[in-house]
Amino acid sequence: MIEPIQAPPYLAAFRFSGRLDGEDYDACIAQIESRLREYPRIAVYADLAGMTGVSLEAIGKDFQYAFGKLGEYSRFARAAFVTDQPWLGQVGELAGRLLPRTEVRAFAPGEEAAAMAWAADFDADAAGGGEDPAARPPEP
Repeated sequence: MIEPIQAPPYLAAFRFSGRLDGEDYDACIAQIESRLREYPRIAVYADLAGMTGVSLEAIGKDFQYAFGKLGEYSRFARAAFVTDQPWLGQVGELAGRLLPRTEVRAFAPGEEAAAMAWAADFDADAAGGGEDPAARPPEP
């Protein structure tokens, strides 16, 4: 199950519990895409501490979505996730190293407020529709 969490409009925030299925995944992606239509860069917060599993359908949809976003990963400024599974934290932080314009950080249960604050703390002007300074050509 997925529960959206109140957050700034440029931050897609979710709490997952139980087993994530394809319908849950679709709801999550719909909210992410809604924010991407409105902002040039967004952040994602996911509380995974209550998640017990993921269906094969959701895994397949995740791979399909990730493949479809090739070339757009720089639009994700930050990703924060709360997990009690050390291996998930390691995988997430490895992904952050592979995505040079996306910061990824894992937090432990009990650090939800810190994780949310960290995820939301990026250039709000760029998130609010302003130009991304890194995308500007150098001045002569």
